[in-house]
This record gives sequence, structure tokens and C-alpha cells, in this order.
Amino acid sequence: MKADDKQQEHKGQIQSILHNVHTIWLVTRNDLKSIVFPETAFGICSALSGPIISSNNSPDAVSVLKRIPLVVLWTWINVLIFDLANQRLPDSIIEDSVNKAWRPIPSGRLSACEARRLLLAGLPIAILITFYTGGMEETIVMNTLVYMYNDLGGADENFVVRNLINAAGFICYSAGATRVACGHGQYSLNEKAYQWLAIIGGIIFSTLQMQDMADQEGDRARDRGTLPLVLGDWTARWTISMPVMFWSFTCPAFWELHVYGWIMPALLGSVVALRVLIFRDVMSDKTTWYMWNLWITSLYLLPLVKFHELHL
Repeated sequence: MKADDKQQEHKGQIQSILHNVHTIWLVTRNDLKSIVFPETAFGICSALSGPIISSNNSPDAVSVLKRIPLVVLWTWINVLIFDLANQRLPDSIIEDSVNKAWRPIPSGRLSACEARRLLLAGLPIAILITFYTGGMEETIVMNTLVYMYNDLGGADENFVVRNLINAAGFICYSAGATRVACGHGQYSLNEKAYQWLAIIGGIIFSTLQMQDMADQEGDRARDRGTLPLVLGDWTARWTISMPVMFWSFTCPAFWELHVYGWIMPALLGSVVALRVLIFRDVMSDKTTWYMWNLWITSLYLLPLVKFHELHL
């Protein structure tokens, strides 16, 4: 084979690899801001909080921060499994063709059959990864929730069931990310941690419909019973605004923080609560959804704030 032919073959292989990597990135792109980054922050901040959350009385910051790549990997591989399971379904393809046409399947980069095969290969890989990183129990529970949400139609028939499954899923993400950040098998979560996880579930159950506000056209096309489509747009906005304000003050109170610990949750919560009522077009709802993710991340930081208050 000529040198030019070898060079062209090598270039083609690199382009194929880059194409496949980009395709996988597109599968999970939409959940990086809502799950991967916030849940990584939750896990790391919880691990750094030491006895506030876990049995580790004196957390070593360097050791915890070194685990950031593992926490990101654990969170991302679980998101990938969920996204492949979700985006391969016929109704999801219809919805994505309207709301997220850039995703691999509606854009033609990936077929539903190829997504199924990736899921088939990805599931055992995810289990093996969690065997190494920790958080295997949460991954197994999440895969059960993924099946309920997607294949059993839990996300489509009733918005209460949809939000319950989402709440349980976020509890698993938060608990698993914390276990990985603390070190596989080294420390356990304490009673306060489980109370905090229950509160996180409550937050998700009562406010996650924010993500549905900008997707109403696509959800309507697939006949999905999301809260804004069932109760109406205006009512749905109040079901977001009021709980957001409630949790913005309840969470700092739960941790018994000083005044400065209330500022960021209250500020971001007020922005979300007002924006969702005032700015009601699709682009504004997408921006408010970004703000919602910043708001919930600010809540995820509160155990670490409490830890530092106790050590000042």
C-alpha cells in the first residue's frame, strides 16, 4: 500500500472515531447541565462536608477532589444509559424531531437500532464501572427506574408518576455520586444525609416540570401527559414558582445556616420563580431552565456551607 493510501486510511479512521465520539456526546449533551455537572457538584460537596453527611470526620480535600473524574464518569455513564434507552423509542424520536432535532437519531447520525445495540453493550460496561467506582446499588436501582420511565411508559401517562420516577432517579444520582466521591467502601452516609436526600427528592418531584415548559410542542406531538399539557401552561407555572420559593428558604433552614448561607438560594430561587411567571415564550423557558439548574446546584452546596460554618 502506498504511503498516501495509508495516510488517507489513517485519516479516515481518526475522522470515524471523532464522528462516533461526537455522536455519543450529542446523546448526553442536554443532560450535562441538568444532571452530570450538578450531581458531580452534589457528590463532591457532600464528601467535603465530612461528618455533616458521612462517617468521615475529617475529609481530606485533596483526596476528594482527585475523585472528580470518577464522579463525572459514574454520573455520565448512568446518564448515557438513560438517554440511549429514552431516545431510541419511537415516541421519543417524534418528540425530538420537534424539540431537539440536533439529537443523533432525528438528525440521522444514529439509527434507533444502533442506539439499542449501544444500550445493549453499555449496560454491562456501566455495571462494571460502578463495581470499580462504587455506587453499584444506585446504578441498579436507576436501571429499574429507566425501564419504568421509558419502556413501561411511566413518563407519558401521568405527570405525577413521571415526577415520582424522576425524583427517585435524582435521589439515586445524588447518593451514588456522594458514595463515589467519599471513596468506594470507605465511608457510609449518615442519617442526616438520608434526610437531605429525601428533601432533594421533594424538590425534584415538585419543581422538575420546569424542564417541560419549553418542550410542550414536542410533548403534544407524542401525546405525553406532562403537567403543563394536563393542567395548562399558566397553572403549571405557578406549580413551579411557589415550590421553588418554598425550597429556597426551607433548605437553608434545614441546615440551620447563618444569614449569608441563605443569600444564593434565595436570590436564584427568586429569579427562577419570577422568570417562569413573567417570561413565557419557548426561548425564555429554556433560559429559565438553565437558571433552575443553577438554583438547585446552589442548594447542593449547602452541606458544605454548614461544614465551614461549624469550623470557623
